[in-house]
Amino acid sequence: MAEFESVVDYSTVLDNFEGPLDLLLHLIKEAKIEIKDVFVSQVTEQYLQYIAAMDIIDVEKASEYLGMAATLVEIKSKALLPKPEEFLEDLEDPEQALIRQLEEYKIFKETSEKLKQQENVNRFYKEPDKSAGDVKIVYKDFTLDGLIAAFSKLLLKVDAQKREKSTQKEIPKDVFTVADKVYFIRDTLLQRQSMSFFELFTDYYTKNELITTFQALLELLKRQYVKVEQSGVFDDITITLREDRNEEIGEIDEYN
Repeated sequence: MAEFESVVDYSTVLDNFEGPLDLLLHLIKEAKIEIKDVFVSQVTEQYLQYIAAMDIIDVEKASEYLGMAATLVEIKSKALLPKPEEFLEDLEDPEQALIRQLEEYKIFKETSEKLKQQENVNRFYKEPDKSAGDVKIVYKDFTLDGLIAAFSKLLLKVDAQKREKSTQKEIPKDVFTVADKVYFIRDTLLQRQSMSFFELFTDYYTKNELITTFQALLELLKRQYVKVEQSGVFDDITITLREDRNEEIGEIDEYN
């Protein structure tokens, strides 16, 4: 197995695995471990014990796992509290909730890794055209961390909205593909020339829609179809069309 650099300080111990949680997710991604075979109660208990034992929380390292920690606490609470029989059919199974959270986190990690593979000094540059002179700078006042921070901000908003609506039965939303969102962003920009990252979402977007839209933006960045500007980390991002873009977008990677 290729060398894996973990950002987690604690180990999860299962019957078929011992190591940091992000390594577990890496092995799941590589199909070394089936995600549905993970003993959820062990992962939950060990993560909560790790958090409880910390004297000082390293915010930088812990921030990536805030969403998962909230899910684990929610699962623990649901397991302890009695559930009225008439509401059981509306509640998501605790193990399925964590499996879904792990799968979403796996998508986010894969997306970040693909983005970093394209990253260099000026971010997402094309191969130089020797007949065209100097290579153009694609981004202004923008970093990879800034884009991920803006994405994380929206993820936290989704979790907060979900907790507020936990007693309401939601109507299933449409399922979008990365290609759908790529064309949505393209068509919107062709009409408006520019838009903000946060404007890509309605007030009641789902986490799946957020992840899919984020992946679509990464695809457009990778293909040099758009450019972005950002004043600071966690600030909104302005997306505009590149004047030298290739109008033919081509086949879209669905990240799965």
